[in-house]
Amino acid sequence: MKIYSPNKDYTGVSASVAFCKGVGETDNPRLIQWFRDHGYTIAEEKWPEAQEGKKTKKPTAGRGE
Repeated sequence: MKIYSPNKDYTGVSASVAFCKGVGETDNPRLIQWFRDHGYTIAEEKWPEAQEGKKTKKPTAGRGE
C-alpha cells in the first residue's frame, strides 16, 4: 500500500519505509497502522490537500505534456 507523508517533499526513511517525494510503500499492517496513527495518509485515502478541494493534474501518457 502506498503511504503519503504529511510533507509531500519528504525523501528519507521513516519506520523502516523509504519515502521519495512524500510517497512510500509497505504491505505491513502494523506499519500501516503506525503511519495512520502518526498523520500519514494511506493509499485508499486522498492527500489532505485534495480533501480541501485543491485539484491535482493527472499525467497524460503519450502526449508529451
